[in-house]
Amino acid sequence: MKTFDEQSAIKFLTDVRKPLLNLHKSILDHERAAYEKKAGALSPAAFLQQLIGGTEFRWISPLSTAIANIDELLEDEKVTADEKIAGAQSIVGLFESDTPDNAFRTRYLPLLQESPAILHQHGQVAQLLRSSE
Repeated sequence: MKTFDEQSAIKFLTDVRKPLLNLHKSILDHERAAYEKKAGALSPAAFLQQLIGGTEFRWISPLSTAIANIDELLEDEKVTADEKIAGAQSIVGLFESDTPDNAFRTRYLPLLQESPAILHQHGQVAQLLRSSE
């Protein structure tokens, strides 16, 4: 895994934020469509409830959490350099094959073949992951 220092972690977190948001949206759109094929149409509020409380989408939460943490890591003056570095490393870890028990990656990889939108957004993230090596 890439070894970050504080400055490279800040740059990585800043650069990867928007591509991760776009990837997250593509995953949610894809998973919602697949879920609605089985369970029927959901209102936005019902989908949000399912997303938060249901088990079907729990695998996405490591990505959601990582994205939510980026703003805090970059904006909170009390965040230490070690916390910024750990935040950057946790994002890299989501996409690495040697991360043990990576439930996110297990469910994520098949989506790259199912959805051109997810594959496109993954390409944007992968480029940043490669440049962080």
